[in-house]
Amino acid sequence: MNEHVDYVAKPAHAGTRFLWWCAGADKKILQYSSYSDHVKYVGIGGVVLATGFMAALAMGFAIHTIFNSWYATIPIALVWALIVFNLDRFIVSSTGKGDGESSISIKELLNAFPRLCMAILLGLTISAPLETRIFHNEIQREWKLSMDQLSLSKKYEIAQIENEHNKELNDKVTKLESDAVSQQMIVTERAKAYEEEATGMRGGRGIGPEAKAMKDLLDKETIKLTVIEHERDSLRNVQRTNENLIKSKQDSVIRLTQESKPGFLDEIMMIERLSSQGKTVPKFDPATNEVIKGSEQEIYGSAFWPIWLVRLLFMIIEIAPVLLKLMLIKSPYDYMGENVNQILEAKQGISLKHMTDEHSQIHKLKENFNPKRIIAIVEHQNAKEEENAKEAITQFAEKEKQEIAKNPESFIKPDEPQS
Repeated sequence: MNEHVDYVAKPAHAGTRFLWWCAGADKKILQYSSYSDHVKYVGIGGVVLATGFMAALAMGFAIHTIFNSWYATIPIALVWALIVFNLDRFIVSSTGKGDGESSISIKELLNAFPRLCMAILLGLTISAPLETRIFHNEIQREWKLSMDQLSLSKKYEIAQIENEHNKELNDKVTKLESDAVSQQMIVTERAKAYEEEATGMRGGRGIGPEAKAMKDLLDKETIKLTVIEHERDSLRNVQRTNENLIKSKQDSVIRLTQESKPGFLDEIMMIERLSSQGKTVPKFDPATNEVIKGSEQEIYGSAFWPIWLVRLLFMIIEIAPVLLKLMLIKSPYDYMGENVNQILEAKQGISLKHMTDEHSQIHKLKENFNPKRIIAIVEHQNAKEEENAKEAITQFAEKEKQEIAKNPESFIKPDEPQS
């Protein structure tokens, strides 16, 4: 006897049955299917399980970047993995075989379009956090460039604000310096006049009343000069303090920008920046070692294709089970599944008929016999009960006629006399 007539596939171990469950397949039917069916659904289940694992990694990276705590990362990542796994399992198990041929028709794609959209969105959701790890070094480089530009902008902004404030001080200091020079000239003249008067160079008698008056004027002018110089020196100290304050603020901005780390949303934005633009620097003239105005050279281009290749990889992994199921030809598992479904339907009184219309197209028509049978029984029961009731009333009336014929007086009850 041909051994293939009694072909029985090898018993599936626990891991294989788990992957069948991940693929949403019926393991009881698969146990009686061929080895090729075993391999198909093990592969589909493996892809579904892998997407759940990748979802856990992606959400783990994202949550750990945001909260920096394993107590938040692990449970949230596991819950997200279960959600994605359950969605993928539903998408795969709800996708039929289409027309049962290896090619995918337009009609099959249109029917599977909602499921494909769900798979693509899941793929993009999973890929985003993983991209932040794959392109970690590039993201850090772009973040440093952004922070350097921000620090320069902040330094300029601080300098502009403080310079406006210092402008008034500079005007006051300039005026005081001019006043100090003028006052110094007055003091010098007063001192010279006093010295000439005190020494008798002007023909005077030495230190007399006039010399004392000159000395008083000299002291007053000297005091004025001292006051002006003191005020000028105070304002200069304020200027130096402000300069130190500006430098301190600028150093603080530089320190904060250098120590800042990008958050998860920042990393996503850096990826989009890498995807949309490259890096350019101004050209230098070798002869003069100066920047050539209006000319730039590109160090590297945009990372559009590398980033989108990673995204497409995750999207393909997500939609692969759906497309593979549409490409699978009908196998023993499918026919046995249809057989089991028809048996279950038949047990419940459901019949499947095929009808051909005027365009020679076959249509499936299902009829529910159990409701029809119950309706027919109830209608027949109601009819018989009605018939029996009528027969009982007829026979009872005949019996009463016989009793009336025997004793009609017993059926007549005269009215009782009124009191």
